[in-house]
Amino acid sequence: MFKILFRTTTYTLIFILGGLAVFILGDLVYSFKHPELKPWHTLKLEHEFKADMEAAFDWSRYLEQEQKLFDELAGYKQTIIQPSIQLRSSRYIDGGNRFERRLAHNWNRSYKLDATKPAGVALVVHGLSDSPYSLKSIAQTLNQNDVIVYGLRLPGHGTLPSSLDDVTWQDWLAAVQVADNHIQQQHAGLPYYFVGYSTGAALGVKIALDAINQGRNTPDQLFLLSPALGVSPLARFANLQRILSHLELFQKARWLDIQPEYDPYKYNSFPKNAGRQISLLVSQTYADIDILKKTGKIGQLPRIISFQSLVDATVSTMDLVDRLYAVINNKQSELVLFDVNQISYYKELMVYNPDEVIEALSKQSMSDFRMTLITNHNDSTPAVTEISWPVSSEKITERVLALAWPEDIYSLSHTSLPFPSNDPVYGYDLKDNNGNDVLTLGNLSVRGEQGVLTIPAGKLLRLRSNPFYSYIEKRITDAANTSIPTQKKQGEITPH
Repeated sequence: MFKILFRTTTYTLIFILGGLAVFILGDLVYSFKHPELKPWHTLKLEHEFKADMEAAFDWSRYLEQEQKLFDELAGYKQTIIQPSIQLRSSRYIDGGNRFERRLAHNWNRSYKLDATKPAGVALVVHGLSDSPYSLKSIAQTLNQNDVIVYGLRLPGHGTLPSSLDDVTWQDWLAAVQVADNHIQQQHAGLPYYFVGYSTGAALGVKIALDAINQGRNTPDQLFLLSPALGVSPLARFANLQRILSHLELFQKARWLDIQPEYDPYKYNSFPKNAGRQISLLVSQTYADIDILKKTGKIGQLPRIISFQSLVDATVSTMDLVDRLYAVINNKQSELVLFDVNQISYYKELMVYNPDEVIEALSKQSMSDFRMTLITNHNDSTPAVTEISWPVSSEKITERVLALAWPEDIYSLSHTSLPFPSNDPVYGYDLKDNNGNDVLTLGNLSVRGEQGVLTIPAGKLLRLRSNPFYSYIEKRITDAANTSIPTQKKQGEITPH
């Protein structure tokens, strides 16, 4: 019996290790097809913030360190990067490319928007491979509503894509914690809002969980856009190739994508380590939620309002529902879903029927959380309606919105939610003073033979801005202006 068990175990291990070796070698061989690496894929910046610096840093010190980082980057631009640039629209040319020059401020860096008579304070945190530009429009609107806004640049972002090759999720969390500590200390008494996009959203949930576990104050409300709270579990194994990729021959194997860097506020190239780190962050966040549920503290989480496209190729909408909303069971929290364009000629071409998903979600939300759906009036019109499923015995409500699907858009995307349609970089409907169309990365439309351009066709097809952005903007500002009752926390004199 022992021999049989030993033999079975041995064969199983050989099979697993053999499969792993084939996977790693196959990945290494496939990486040879990638374009050649450029300096922005290989240079390592020395002045980036790391998690072990957190204890000695406040907001001012973080900005000082960031200045050193960008000074270092400027030196590399002059000596190493610019001589190797072959693309006239590169983000690394002197003065920035045509899209970056449209804005007076460098939105790759952290910032603060002050208010004369502040009615609140907000921390806004961007997504993976993005920059603080992602939430610029929402930040400016909040600031116009007398909210002090801190826009944080996460470590590894806004500089070189190579910086994401060795960053950790603990670095991101530590940076968010520095900003959070500053806000809690310097703006005590003001309503405090956290706005996070994609990875920034996951970090917002994580700092709220950590605050509860450590007996500290949480933000009063969380606003999450395309939250990265459901990613492929295989992403955590993305770094297996690093066993050999330190060798010069296999350097390209560290990258999932190697592309021209023409986007001024988002990396086009993507290292595998970045995918692994967000996977580890999400896993730890859900582990913390489970612990909080078991200890009976889950009710201390603040109100969470999320905005999510029903279809999202980057994150899982169902994980957001099943592993966050259904678990926290917070009747003040709300999930806002944007349906696909249900107009008949688009629906006939779709690979799945979203109606079944919507029906299942609406039934669950009736007991666990509020759910709102933005969808067509019917399949013959692009005009949309807001349908809300409240908790308990409240009635389902419908409200006609003064919004409609543009005729050439069939769904939103993960990358579109935080950007208005007239965004100067990603908008699809930007006009000049004479009413003429202005070229952006969101309306770039080119046609020709496949396989000619270095840019994948999917990059050009994916929606980069949101026809319903004004709805999200108003929901956030309205919620921020509404007093939300908070539970009194240990050590707190008065609630916010």
